Amino acid sequence: MKKSFIVVGIILFLCLPGHSQVWKRNRIEIFLGVPITHYFGDIGGTSDPSSMMGIKDISIRAIRPGFSGGLGYRLTERFYAQGTLTLGLFGNSDKGSRNEARNYAFSTFGTELAAVAQFYIIPESDQNYFYSIMQVRGGLRKINKPFSLYLFAGGGGCFYRVKPLNDLVDSDRFDDSQHTAVVVPFGLGFKYQIHSRMLLGVELGGRYVLSDYLDGFSPEPSKYNDFYYVFNFKVHYRLPSNKILRKPQWTF
Repeated sequence: MKKSFIVVGIILFLCLPGHSQVWKRNRIEIFLGVPITHYFGDIGGTSDPSSMMGIKDISIRAIRPGFSGGLGYRLTERFYAQGTLTLGLFGNSDKGSRNEARNYAFSTFGTELAAVAQFYIIPESDQNYFYSIMQVRGGLRKINKPFSLYLFAGGGGCFYRVKPLNDLVDSDRFDDSQHTAVVVPFGLGFKYQIHSRMLLGVELGGRYVLSDYLDGFSPEPSKYNDFYYVFNFKVHYRLPSNKILRKPQWTF
């Protein structure tokens, strides 16, 4: 009986002190992603006069691939600050739209630099991994939620160059004078932990653009700026910290 109490005491001593501070050992995180962008602007869209708040404007023709990467720093248990770099294409055409006779099309290459804050609705696990030595009886079991959910918002800039296509090439309405724009990113993200330091993620975000020239065209009068969605598949890796938390001193 005494031996059992000794074993339990040792386990508690090793596992419990500093448990709430484990997240501080994994503050820095890097990620790589494969984003898919969908552009909403003045070229393309549905042929229906009613777009149902843009739902009918969703089209496979407007989907383009990209590449992303970034670095995040965990400020608290629920807050991250993150810097991101996204390279991607935007594009669409008037084919099948209400302006099909106009026959405009474009392709834009953009580089987005942004800083965002993330707030975790479902926080990441504070333990190093999914298993607890306290549950050896009956086999090891997952005791932590391997998934997390967060909201994000921030600001940044998009540096781009437009290539006109079809009848937009010779149109005097094509405007290539702007190559930078302020963007406001926001959205929702999900992570799933597959290893103590590696996570898979999916992020759905919108980018409100303070410009109407991502497609090189702005009709008069234009009511709305350009907008695009980013659906990003990500792989995250937590960098190990050299700082080892000091265990509390026990006195008897």
